[in-house]
Amino acid sequence: MREVVVVGAGLAGVRAGESLRARGFRGALTVVSDEVELPYDRPPLTKQVVAGTRTADDIRLAGAEDFGARWIRGTGAVGLDRERRRVRLADGAEVPYDGLVLATGARARVWPGEVPAGVLTVRGLDDVRALRAAVDGGAREVVVVGAGFVGVELASSLVGLGLGVRVTLVEPFGRPLRALGGTVPDVVARAARRAGVVLRLGTGVTGFRAEGGRVAGVGLADGGVLPAEVAVVAIGMVPATGWLVGSGLALPSGRVHCDERLFARTAGVAGVPDRRIVVAGDVAWCDAVRSVDGPVPLEHWSNAAAQGELAARNLLAGPAVAEPYAHVPSFWTSAFGLRIKSVGLPGTGDRVVVEEGEPGAEKVVEAHYREGRLVGAVSVNLGKRLAGYARRLQEERGEVTGAAGGAGGAGAAGGSGGASAGSGALG
Repeated sequence: MREVVVVGAGLAGVRAGESLRARGFRGALTVVSDEVELPYDRPPLTKQVVAGTRTADDIRLAGAEDFGARWIRGTGAVGLDRERRRVRLADGAEVPYDGLVLATGARARVWPGEVPAGVLTVRGLDDVRALRAAVDGGAREVVVVGAGFVGVELASSLVGLGLGVRVTLVEPFGRPLRALGGTVPDVVARAARRAGVVLRLGTGVTGFRAEGGRVAGVGLADGGVLPAEVAVVAIGMVPATGWLVGSGLALPSGRVHCDERLFARTAGVAGVPDRRIVVAGDVAWCDAVRSVDGPVPLEHWSNAAAQGELAARNLLAGPAVAEPYAHVPSFWTSAFGLRIKSVGLPGTGDRVVVEEGEPGAEKVVEAHYREGRLVGAVSVNLGKRLAGYARRLQEERGEVTGAAGGAGGAGAAGGSGGASAGSGALG
C-alpha cells in the first residue's frame, strides 16, 4: 500500500493518521478536511469554550500535524470513484488512494426552512464564536431548541456565564437527556431549574419570529411565543456522507455500513466489504456496535478515537487478519453542577435498576438490562462506580461474540456504545 487518504480531520481521522504511522506505514498520507482550522477536540466547544475557560488553541488535537501527512484544509470531498480509486474534491482536484479512511463525522441538523439572522447551530469553532459574539454583544434572551447533550451543555454554559443571560430550553419529548433513561433526566431537569434555566418540556417549536431581519421570538406548538435575541437549534446531527451517494457503498440511515472489522460494505444484498476502505467515528454504522435490535450509531468521543485507531490498523493488516471492533466506550458530560457518566448502551434496555443511591438523587447509579442481560449503566456524581459495569460489559460481550464467532459472525451480536473523554456530544 503506497497511498492512503483520510477524509475527515476530526478525532477519528487524526487517530487514524497517527495509527498508520505508528504501525509502520511510510507511504504517502493525505488528510482532507473541509475546515480551514487545524484539527481540534469538539467536546469542549459546548462547555469550556462557550464558558470562556478554554480557547481554540487550548483544544487543538496534540500531534495532529506530527505524523507526516499532506494536509488539504478548507476543501471538502464531493465524490468517490471506487473503480478508479479517486477522491474528488470541491475544487475539482482528485486524490488517488490505495487505502481510504472515511471519517467525515457529522453536521448539525439545521432547521427545516428559512430562518432569520440570530438562529444558530453549534458544531464547530466558528459556531461557538458566533454564539459568544452575540452574547458578548448584549444578547440576553437565548432559546435553545432541543435538550439532548448539546442543548443541555449549552444551556448550562450560557446560564453560568454570569452575564445575566436568560436561557429557555425547549424539548418536545418531555425530559432533557431522555436517551439516558431511568431517573437521571429528572435529576437534570431539577438541576437546570435550580440554575435558573426555564424549561419548556412537552411542546415543540413551530418556527421563528423576526423583527428587522433578526430573530425576536420562538413560536411554540402550544401557541406561546418565547422572546429570543438568539436561538440555538440543537436537534441532532446529520452524517456527512452526501458526497458518498452514488459511490456504491451501503449508506443505511445516511451512515456508512461497515462490518465488524470496520471495512465499508458495498450496496446490495450481499454487502461485500471493500478491502481498501475503512470507516471510523460518527459516520459508521457498524456491525460490531449493536443492540438486539441491530446496529446502533454512535456520536461519541471514545468511539471515534477507538475506531480511528483500529480502522487504520486493519486497513494495513487486510481483512484476513484484521481484528473485530470490541471497544466498550464510556461517556461523560457535566452540566448544572452534575457529572454524568455512562457505559454501554443504556438507552437500549427494557429495565432500569437503581443499584446505588436513591431514585432521582444527585448521587445515583442505575443499571440498564435487556432481557436480563446488562446493556449499560449511568451514574450521577459516582463515575468511579462504573468501572465494574464496564468490565461486566466486556466479559459479556466476549461471551456473545465468541459464540457468534463459531458461526463466522464475530461481533455480530453483543454491543456496546457510549462516549467521551469530555462529553460525547460533539465527538
